[in-house]
Amino acid sequence: MFPRPQPHRAFGILRLAFTLLLATHVFISAWLVATVDGAYTEGKPAPTEAHAFVAIDKDQTQIDLRIERATAFFFYTLERDDGASVPVNNSQGGDVADDEGEADNGAQRDWLSFGRNSIKASLVLLVLSELLMLASFRWKHHVRTLVFLFTVVSFALLPVYYAMDLGEGGDNENESTATNTPGANIETVSFVHTNSSTDFQLIWLGIQLEADFSGYDLGLVTPENRTQVAEAVPLNGSADANSFIAFESTFEIQLGENIDALLVLPFMWYLFPAQGVKKIAPPIGGEDE
Repeated sequence: MFPRPQPHRAFGILRLAFTLLLATHVFISAWLVATVDGAYTEGKPAPTEAHAFVAIDKDQTQIDLRIERATAFFFYTLERDDGASVPVNNSQGGDVADDEGEADNGAQRDWLSFGRNSIKASLVLLVLSELLMLASFRWKHHVRTLVFLFTVVSFALLPVYYAMDLGEGGDNENESTATNTPGANIETVSFVHTNSSTDFQLIWLGIQLEADFSGYDLGLVTPENRTQVAEAVPLNGSADANSFIAFESTFEIQLGENIDALLVLPFMWYLFPAQGVKKIAPPIGGEDE
């Protein structure tokens, strides 16, 4: 193993300058990046592709949406009947969901803003903890370690805060109205004989989710045949079989590409060790009698 140098006071100034530079670099960079790539693989909307990019930094949430080869999707939306659906059994009823929505409506919180403030506080404390290493404080090493762990946890929880913020719908009045509108519960479906699958895996500083969906769109079926299609899968080659649609998507959410630079700090602590607290030796001969 690489030999560790002897502690020196000059190392403290070097560590402080590097920590300040690193914290500033992370502060002005993107903290969270999410991408969604989807494509219709079968059916009339194919081969339309949709690509979404979301970047979250200290102040803003930037969203970029791009649709490619959308001609087929455009004619698909013109052809299908948006009101085509069949009822589904809902044993839970709608009152319970409405009551829960009313109970949660008064407890909404801006989780993303809370996550941003936690990260900002952790970066400031990270610099202050390194500044504390220049003082003769007994627990300074433990304080620096705890602050570093707090910073890592703050960044790790940012995707969770973002998902919670999306779940609550933020402070948008239109979204709140749509959520609390009677009949908003799923009582009818426009796709029947559906199949879906998901594959979850970990990636560097994030997660990846691959999802597939397929089914028969009743909006492409003539009204007199919709009940029959809902009860049985259409025969291959029939006109109703053309209502089959398949869709594939990939969702990735991970921390910004500069966030992993924080992991360099523990190695810097090893390469440039801080001086320990000097212990005061007891007087020779003890106390005078």
